[in-house]
Amino acid sequence: MKAVVSNITIPRYLAARSLGRFWRPAFWSRLSPIRLAEIPEPRLPGADWVKVRVHLGGVCGSDLHVVLLETSPYATVYASMPFVMGHENVGTVVGVGPAADVAVGSRVVVEPVLACAARGFADPCAACARGDHNLCSRFAEGYLSPGLAQGACRDTGGAWGEVMVAHQSQLVFVPAHVSDEQAILVEPLAVAVHSILRFVPPDAATVLVAGAGAIGLAAVAALRALRPGARTVVLARYPHQADLARRMGASAVITPAGHAHYREIASLTGSGLLNPMLGPPVLTGGVDATLECVGTGRSIADALRLTRAGGTVVLLGLAALPRGVDWTPIWLREIAVHGGFAYAREQVDGRTVRSMDLAMNLLATGGVDLRPLITHRFPLAEFHRAIEVALDKRRHRAVKILLAPS
Repeated sequence: MKAVVSNITIPRYLAARSLGRFWRPAFWSRLSPIRLAEIPEPRLPGADWVKVRVHLGGVCGSDLHVVLLETSPYATVYASMPFVMGHENVGTVVGVGPAADVAVGSRVVVEPVLACAARGFADPCAACARGDHNLCSRFAEGYLSPGLAQGACRDTGGAWGEVMVAHQSQLVFVPAHVSDEQAILVEPLAVAVHSILRFVPPDAATVLVAGAGAIGLAAVAALRALRPGARTVVLARYPHQADLARRMGASAVITPAGHAHYREIASLTGSGLLNPMLGPPVLTGGVDATLECVGTGRSIADALRLTRAGGTVVLLGLAALPRGVDWTPIWLREIAVHGGFAYAREQVDGRTVRSMDLAMNLLATGGVDLRPLITHRFPLAEFHRAIEVALDKRRHRAVKILLAPS
């Protein structure tokens, strides 16, 4: 099968990093660790696994960090190379193991996280036992090679390939009336759903979404559905993102420029502004909660300063190695900072349900429609073009980019 494979070796890492400082395409050139290759289809690791033919794969910010070799060394213990890239997916089951209770022909989204059940453990770790499989302690154990998820494990394939394999516990079934273009967005929506349900208080009056890429816009839509009483304010860098933020349900959209957005948020929240000796202003109030969806040092610093004392900041952006963050607001204003990773099992109305199932239900019932976020689609052979477009959002008005492997 054809697949986009990442195989990071020291020589290719050094070559791509050196050339990439002057010529960005070096990161996906023949000198880089990323290539389109013809490889064998992955085998079923166990009797309760299935084989999925991928219809669509999404290009996520985390994929771009892998391409640009920006991933923290911390995470490398939870990956095994060479791996097929991509975790956002939708496809059809084309093969099943003898113990898999799944019908061939089922259309599914694979929940990418490779936790205890997928790794063959009958006795779940403490995190998996309480429903937090996103925090599994065995991502490097079991009969699978190390890997947090599809798109980081050499044994399972990924969404940037024609075929991937999945444990039956990972499957989210797609209703007949839900299109592939809707289903491919279940994963980013589930990321937002998980963090909102866990960390955004139901009584939050004003919630700031910092960043209006795919995750940020999914968060805006999820907030409208899950926290309808909250006023949602969005920091959107580009005009096309601002338009989509309003379409997703934002109450107010602000373009961050200099320190003007501090004044606008102060006005929206009835806060005062104090001017320190150096640096951005300090708000005497601020928003109740911030979903930080960019991951840069500047965006994180803004999130901390724009959140009120005793408020909450959730890091949804890939904040691997941020620079220039003044962490003073955390202790001086007792701000709670949470990381938001993937999805888990949530408590909703006295029942336990997967974030992915909640996200699918929101899409299936029309509670959320993320299809306007899809701006580009490329065949797998043009993955390099997809990367180029994703990295130049202003020029191409890009948000969610899809690859069609088959």
